[in-house]
Amino acid sequence: MKRVLVSALALLTAVPALAHDLWLEPDAAGVRAVYGHAGEGGGADRHRLFEVNVQAPGKPAISLLDAVRPGSETMPPLVIPPAAGGARVVAARYDGGFWVKTAMGSRNTNRLNVPDAQESRWSLKFAKLVLPGAQALGGAVGHRLEIVPLADPYRLKAGEPLKIRVDLDGKPLRGAAVVIGTPKSEQTAKAETDGAGIAEIPSSPGTVLLSVSRKVPGSAPQLAAEDALSATLTFAR
Repeated sequence: MKRVLVSALALLTAVPALAHDLWLEPDAAGVRAVYGHAGEGGGADRHRLFEVNVQAPGKPAISLLDAVRPGSETMPPLVIPPAAGGARVVAARYDGGFWVKTAMGSRNTNRLNVPDAQESRWSLKFAKLVLPGAQALGGAVGHRLEIVPLADPYRLKAGEPLKIRVDLDGKPLRGAAVVIGTPKSEQTAKAETDGAGIAEIPSSPGTVLLSVSRKVPGSAPQLAAEDALSATLTFAR
């Protein structure tokens, strides 16, 4: 019995903890930034969500944060202004902060404060929401890690898969595992990108939430050994 218990504990500790994601959802007011796990996400931390932009074709990007007044710790729904009429994509960036792993567990700080940390990372999250509309969809927005739809998901035929490309620092990322799910449920499937960074997402009704993550050498190595990047794309079919 003791051996079985030890084996079970070893198995549990070998399974990595689920990472939190940032994603954007349509809201009656415009758009809502959500942070957490699929099915149990809550409002994003307004202090860490430092950019949410919407852009109409041929127009400069408009920040949806400019009109937000001080309030709760979580970001309220964001209004898309009339000046952004015809916009197809809302894009957000979120700074999850620096984290270190020690013998006592994880702490929200950097390796300067804990030089003997076992691991250190800077968590950066990116999210996009595709809105329905008649205007052209456009391409990449320039996030460090980004899921780029190669067709308009609202104009696909019934049953037609959506081709997407995953970019890392502006270049197609090969072998990236794209998790397919919905904002209300856990993952339903995965798709892996090919040599050109492209994967096909099967057709499914309702709202689709795609997510991908990648760890890369730290861009601020004095603070963290790794950058832990994650990106999401939300759209409806």
